[in-house]
Amino acid sequence: MRNLPIHDVLENVKNSLKTNNRLILQAPPGAGKSTVVPISLLDEAWLGDKMIIMLEPRRVATRTVASQMAKLLGEELRQSVGYQVKRDSVYTKQTKILVVTEAILVRKLQSNQTLDDVAMIIFDEFHERSIHTDLSLALSLQVQELLRDDLKILIMSATLDSNELSSLLGEVPLITSKGRMYEVTNKHLDIKTKQPDARSLNSLLLNTTLKAIKENKGDILVFLAGVKEIKNLQSSLLNSLGYKDILILPLYSSLPKNEQDKALSPSSKRKIILSTNIAQTSLTIEGVRVVIDSGLEKQSRYNYSNAMNHLETTFISKDSAVQRAGRAGRLSSGVCYRLWHESKPLQQSTKPEILRTDLSSLVLDLALWGVEEFNELKFLDIPNQKIIQETKKVLKELAMLDDSFKITPFGKDALSLGLHPRFAYMILKANDLGFAYEACLLASLLGEKDIFKNSSKESDILSRYTHLFEKDFNSEYINRFRAKEVVSSAEFFYKKLKSIKKVAKKNSSLNKDILSVLLLFAYPDRLARRRANNDNKYILSNGKGALLHDEDSLFNQEYLVVANLHAHDKDSVINLALSITMADIEQYFSSFILNKESITYNKEAKKFGIRKETYFLQLLLHSKPLQPSAKQDLTKLLVELIKKEGLEILTWSKKATRLKNRVNFLNHHQEFTDFSDEALLDSLDDWLAPYLSNITSIKELEALDVYTMLLSLLPWDAQQLLDTQAPPSIKVPSDSNIYIDYADYEKPSLHVKIQEVFGLHETPKVLNNTLPLQIHLLTPAMTPIQITYDLKSFWENSYAEVRKEVRGRYKRHYWPENPFEAVATNKTKKHMMKS
Repeated sequence: MRNLPIHDVLENVKNSLKTNNRLILQAPPGAGKSTVVPISLLDEAWLGDKMIIMLEPRRVATRTVASQMAKLLGEELRQSVGYQVKRDSVYTKQTKILVVTEAILVRKLQSNQTLDDVAMIIFDEFHERSIHTDLSLALSLQVQELLRDDLKILIMSATLDSNELSSLLGEVPLITSKGRMYEVTNKHLDIKTKQPDARSLNSLLLNTTLKAIKENKGDILVFLAGVKEIKNLQSSLLNSLGYKDILILPLYSSLPKNEQDKALSPSSKRKIILSTNIAQTSLTIEGVRVVIDSGLEKQSRYNYSNAMNHLETTFISKDSAVQRAGRAGRLSSGVCYRLWHESKPLQQSTKPEILRTDLSSLVLDLALWGVEEFNELKFLDIPNQKIIQETKKVLKELAMLDDSFKITPFGKDALSLGLHPRFAYMILKANDLGFAYEACLLASLLGEKDIFKNSSKESDILSRYTHLFEKDFNSEYINRFRAKEVVSSAEFFYKKLKSIKKVAKKNSSLNKDILSVLLLFAYPDRLARRRANNDNKYILSNGKGALLHDEDSLFNQEYLVVANLHAHDKDSVINLALSITMADIEQYFSSFILNKESITYNKEAKKFGIRKETYFLQLLLHSKPLQPSAKQDLTKLLVELIKKEGLEILTWSKKATRLKNRVNFLNHHQEFTDFSDEALLDSLDDWLAPYLSNITSIKELEALDVYTMLLSLLPWDAQQLLDTQAPPSIKVPSDSNIYIDYADYEKPSLHVKIQEVFGLHETPKVLNNTLPLQIHLLTPAMTPIQITYDLKSFWENSYAEVRKEVRGRYKRHYWPENPFEAVATNKTKKHMMKS
């Protein structure tokens, strides 16, 4: 075994683990931590007859790391070292180090919480922080604290926030390996070159790769966002280089193992490896001295507005950029071409998956574990509570959680299948109907990449499914490898189902109509109805819109079940779907169908419009008009109508409006009943609904006495308090009762003719004589003369000028020189004389 940087700290690691059950090991890329550390612990006394489980974030890394450890031990895989990934495992009872992907550990913990045969769990490349990593660590820590204080946990990473981890784990030893990175020269995009977009990126990648071949020696590793980008560049390089003595090799997770091995294994020929970010960590590819980094990756993100997962191409973080560049400096000095400007700002680290992806499986796993809230376990990040509650609601609708959000037997069966809850629900429901294998094949088809090589205008799942069911893979437009993978995966799910449920024999012939029913079990929120004939626009049962390509074979189908969309906030694009009939919707999904009545208000015609509507969740299936009758109780509909149209639809007399304003005025200044529009709309069932049972027309609705209804909401003592604190009117010296206007809660006002308040020295007040009224003094023609809060000051300082100005215009009215001693009146001088 050659000497690697990690060897310098191995003794520290061993000594620390003798006295601690938790340890953090930070080591840069190429230090050897992934392979050297686990096998160096094989002879430790604490291991005994138990095993070490090591988690890797990706299947490729899992196989490669396990193979490298076996090679270092001079053994074959399945002896001391083995691995286990989805649908592929190589290990025996004698295996001491088992390398797994994180989801495998979750299943092991759920089936045996004490992990009796495990002495240590190693979390490798922890910085990648998949949702399974976070869950695995949280569960492992609780097992360690409550059940297995001897269980050791080792967290290893090249880049991590040790302070954040220490706050989660407590006082935990941290060992750092300095590593031995060779110098890597970073070459950023020339400032004169425009940052490439999706169209120009492939051309820039091609030119950069051709340039790197001439300028450098050694193999070249190109980091690309996804498989499509890999194939585009591979085709361009083959056209440019022909078949020279250079291997152009793709590397991505769904590639066959033998093709992956070609990219990873040493070769006598020079290699150009076109890879997704699976080569970013854990893997040391001998011979690579040049890295070309597109700066892009595809991340899974969950759009909670339309309940859809989608892959989003995004820029990598600073940590990822360092990791990628480090591939060129593992075994010698190298160079990294970064296809972005040096000044471009990058996030320090990638947002953890737990904060950006669908939580359905995670929440179900927590329910199976027996915890109700995230904070019962130790998580580095906890998702938004609203998102958690929405996820629980979906699982409850799928019958996997009960009303108390505890896992049901159905939910346990779903988890046992190891699939997304939607697909698990579909398979379990399909099994009840005798179509278990069909559902397994459908789940597999939807869970893998498309088997059609070019499907941009063909969304119909049926054509794909038929090829799979009949094992017809010879068509030139089918990717044979993917098709075989889908069938193999379906057999795996079917076998799992048979281990937990009684399953009927496979059907020999294909029932095409049942497929859309099975798909709707998985996606009841994605039933789509065409908006109009010959239209490519659809509305989904989750309330969102969707578009279908106008050359698609499903064009003009009235109802679709949509499995996959290119998500947008407004109109998503339908990628995969099946047509379905109304008869099947009604036969199999009656529990989702709701009949209800709705009402509209035609202001011009003064008429109600009542319709009977049939909904599938939020999707309107059909509607027909109904005629209101005397026997029909429209109370609920009328309440809904008023909530929609507003209180203005009612007849508000001056008396009702004044009462409303008085109550709100008093409530503004002290605790009292709330008559705001919002409060009244919220409480319609209390104060208005009892009067609506016999209402069948707009005329009858408008005849309701709002004042009496509102007054009935105020108990006698409240009415007394209101009259005392906010009296409806005030008696002025002329003996008239003038209404007080309380519309402005801060400035209640009195609008009164000036002749009626002669002799009134002080401004009237409300609120226990604490708040003076705003006095609007009016001419006999009811136009304003003056606004004042101080009548005495007005009489003394302003009245004489006002009198000069208006007495000529209003000669028939009384304008005394001394307003303090004058007799107030609401009459003209002529009528005063008669009196």
